[in-house]
Amino acid sequence: MTAQKTDGAGVVSLGDGDIETAVGDEEVALVEFYTEWCGSCQQMQPTLERIAAGTEATVLTVDVESHLETAIEYGAQSTPTFVLFADGRPVKQRKGAQSEQSLRDLIADHSE
Repeated sequence: MTAQKTDGAGVVSLGDGDIETAVGDEEVALVEFYTEWCGSCQQMQPTLERIAAGTEATVLTVDVESHLETAIEYGAQSTPTFVLFADGRPVKQRKGAQSEQSLRDLIADHSE
């Protein structure tokens, strides 16, 4: 797997083919599909880092421009798109910038 930790905060950047392995190993994983030029995506980065550090969920990011097939597979037609996985399966999707609390609530709803 070529997943890489970024900034030491627990957010993991994934490449094509890594997502199934990464989310399959986790009870709950939040995946953000983003682009480098997306202002809302850039604004979400500190929020994702806080969530990664403060919850049991794994937080992952996928660059849509570099990994278009993966984005299409999970319905990420706009950025940011968040997909919550529980036990390796996608269970919820949210499009657009989200509040930290809404993402924490989403994670809590699917955590044991």
